[in-house]
Amino acid sequence: MYGDSDASAKTDGTRAGTADTFSAAHLDFFSTANVKKWTFLAETMFEADAVSNTYSVDVERVEVGYLVDEKLRVFAGRFHTAIGYYNDAFHHGLFFMVPIARPVMVEFEDGGGLIPAHNVGLHADGRFSIGDDHLRYDVEVANGRAADPTVILNKQDTNRAKAFNLRLRYEPSGLLDGLIIGGNVYFDSIPANTMAASSETGFPFHFGPLHELIVGGHAAYFEHQIHFVSEALMIQHTETDTGAVHRTFCAFGEAGYQIDSLTPYVRYEYTRFPTEGDPYFLKTAADGFQRPSIGMKHFTTDNIALKLEAAALFSRRSGTDPSYSLTGQLAWAF
Repeated sequence: MYGDSDASAKTDGTRAGTADTFSAAHLDFFSTANVKKWTFLAETMFEADAVSNTYSVDVERVEVGYLVDEKLRVFAGRFHTAIGYYNDAFHHGLFFMVPIARPVMVEFEDGGGLIPAHNVGLHADGRFSIGDDHLRYDVEVANGRAADPTVILNKQDTNRAKAFNLRLRYEPSGLLDGLIIGGNVYFDSIPANTMAASSETGFPFHFGPLHELIVGGHAAYFEHQIHFVSEALMIQHTETDTGAVHRTFCAFGEAGYQIDSLTPYVRYEYTRFPTEGDPYFLKTAADGFQRPSIGMKHFTTDNIALKLEAAALFSRRSGTDPSYSLTGQLAWAF
């Protein structure tokens, strides 16, 4: 059982642009079972909605798997897509993460993230030895994206095309033991969406089907009290009817160093949307941003972590002042 409570204050330097709040938004139940080579995993989240201020129940993951050997494991169900490092290394329990929250680009669908964080389908992975080093692979075929980027196709796919994902990782040994270097390629076909323009941006949803290509690389290192993760992605949406191509570029890097029970850290995030706008994300170049942050995590007990983070958000939107935030978090796992 995992959960967290936050206290945050945000300001752009004006009274009208200042807000502060307390939040107890997440309660997460995680269950597993193992029978010989069969495994079962389910994660159910009680999550408070920002609009209605009420709790709803989401089945975040439900997987049944079979382990053949180290070279092949197969499972089916709803899982966290093997894109980059963060998405399937850190799940919904914020206790296990060093920073307050996930980077924006790898946030979950209902949190404004840019990747297909959840998928429903089949997953296979395994690990091969190359001398003392290792090569790890992940292959997935799944329903993919819905026409609405906040929707996950749990019951059925809305088009016949399936999403395909491949991730390869190299894990060296010796002095570099603990380092992970990897890359991804993800393909999907997104069905047409004829909804009206977004009331927030005035930018219309796409009216025709899209082809999605996601290409990226990542690196991570967790040895000798060092915490380091970096990812970069290019997300391309091609309009099937017109051939118009829209490319979004995003990246982040975070680093920390554990000193006894305290881990200070820094993070930098960067996102740039295409000048002409992205019809799937409903974003234009003005929605791009840079976000540096600095913070610390303290293991108060084996089950409770306290975090404090200060951040600044620099928008590309003309005439927009930087926004500053200070957030405290109590995260727990029992």
